[in-house]
Amino acid sequence: MRKAELLKGSTELVLLSLLARKDMYGYEMIEQLKLLSDGYLHYKEGMLYPALKRLEEKEYLKSYWRDSLEGPKRKYYYATKLGINQFQEQWDEWNAFQQVIQKVITHTSGHTQK
Repeated sequence: MRKAELLKGSTELVLLSLLARKDMYGYEMIEQLKLLSDGYLHYKEGMLYPALKRLEEKEYLKSYWRDSLEGPKRKYYYATKLGINQFQEQWDEWNAFQQVIQKVITHTSGHTQK
């Protein structure tokens, strides 16, 4: 599986996990994800902002503008109660899926045929 496919499939979960903890603006999310993942998760603005818009349309996120000491206003996002509930559901699904895949791979890893 390619990294781009994994990023796309986990974007909603990852963003909700960040925004369930604290309000953040876009660039801050990109940098935080890079830091937390040791550089593995590298979202570009062209992927991030459409995902944030979709999450707002689903009412999982809300946003507001805040003045910045370092330039123009920044748009901050935060998870709504519905978004936090969605995050928990997706987290549970992710864990169950990951456990099943790990079980299958562990069971079959020594028995592959070529």
